[in-house]
Amino acid sequence: MIQKTYCNPLSIPDIKSGRWLDTSLTRTDPKNFSDYRSISDPSVVWHDGEWILYPSYAVAYVTEDFMHWKHVDIGVPHLRYSPAVVQFRGKWYLSGHSMPELYSADNPLGPFTLCGMITDCHGNITAPADACYLADGDRLYMYWINYLNPEPGLDVEGLTCTVGVELDPEKPWQMLHEPVILNRYDPDVTWQRIGEHNQNRRMGWIEGQWMKKIGSRYYLLYSGSGTQYSTYANGIAISDEGPLSGFRNQENYNPFTVKRHGLTRGAGHGCLVDGPGGTLWTFYTCVFCYNHMYERRICMDPVGIDENGELYCPALTETPQFSPGVLPDPEEGNDAGWLPLTFMQRPTATSHAQGRDPLYASDDSVLTWWQPAEDDKEPTITFRLGDSTRYNVRSIRLIWRDIGMETLKNINPGPFRYVMEYSPDSNLEKWIILIDASENTEDLCIDYREVKPVNAYGLRLMILGSPEGITPGLVSLTAFGDAVCEI
Repeated sequence: MIQKTYCNPLSIPDIKSGRWLDTSLTRTDPKNFSDYRSISDPSVVWHDGEWILYPSYAVAYVTEDFMHWKHVDIGVPHLRYSPAVVQFRGKWYLSGHSMPELYSADNPLGPFTLCGMITDCHGNITAPADACYLADGDRLYMYWINYLNPEPGLDVEGLTCTVGVELDPEKPWQMLHEPVILNRYDPDVTWQRIGEHNQNRRMGWIEGQWMKKIGSRYYLLYSGSGTQYSTYANGIAISDEGPLSGFRNQENYNPFTVKRHGLTRGAGHGCLVDGPGGTLWTFYTCVFCYNHMYERRICMDPVGIDENGELYCPALTETPQFSPGVLPDPEEGNDAGWLPLTFMQRPTATSHAQGRDPLYASDDSVLTWWQPAEDDKEPTITFRLGDSTRYNVRSIRLIWRDIGMETLKNINPGPFRYVMEYSPDSNLEKWIILIDASENTEDLCIDYREVKPVNAYGLRLMILGSPEGITPGLVSLTAFGDAVCEI
């Protein structure tokens, strides 16, 4: 039986090159590193039974079940980093990171057209960084990252904060007053500090704002400190006064999302989204950061509200979870119960390039991968799941790396073609097709698929094709399921 599950990092097609944006905004030479894919900083809405994702690098993507996504042209090809979206007075508004343009449309998939230039209360055009919006009844607010001069006696290298303003409801690109500070970097809050171990208390980077109102309480989601680190995390400040005052950090769940190991480490910059049946979900960025410090992917998990009105995320996951709408209370437990079967199972392969051993396809690190030798015409990697125990295989996740991708030389990513087989006998002599992707046309650098459950002693992947000029690198092959117990 095929169930509705998803698995982090999300299996989103047609992920774009990160080079054109990251090199321009970090002032680095694109020739100094290999090309790569990236998707991050999600803004998400659930509308008319569809989930619409507006991420950095490209917009937008649509899904109903989280197993099948579609890349949709909304009239705006990209919004740099962290697109911001809001529905207000029957219109949808959209803007991008450090961009003055505000776009509008009659529906969330556009087509969006320019409606105005974001303007401060003095009439100056401005370009807020990491902006987000809140529609609060008939009033509209905008929030973004700002920079502060440290006050005397505060020994910091850099200081950022969240600021907010009310916008003119008739001209939503027009600010009505000077920005108000809501929260700022605090060097005494360890998780806000820069560094892989939060070691630099002199530097913090409050960013990635998202505002949500639940009942009469306002929740400010924000990130710190540095999307290139595994310590990247989200925190939440709350206010019972209003959308522009009285914010204080949650007492019990800060950071709100943090994960320092595995395939979904660095759980920062994201959003809070209402889902079916009154459920609440968070989408967030996770860190890959092999070729460039801003190489990233996107994850999601359910959110709960405790008896004190504080938000919490029960788990940051990388095993199969039930999709929104399957369980009525996913925050009470959303795991499908399928465990990784291939982790550290020491696979064998027909070949490997120097330093790219098959073991790297099972070590749950995004920084390593198995890569076949250049002259291997049909690369194959084989996992033995157990000697005397069979396993019930329920789903498969493949994470690919595009070795040789170089958009500057027109070597572009695309679909990988393969066949996944399972062996029902302990000698691994008989093999039966589990997934036939030999004619695959979908570009999935993270490929998660549920399968008809099978009992297997082993799995093998045969790579049959890749885009011209690209060698397949297999970051991870994970089979999920459980042991077959026979009494």
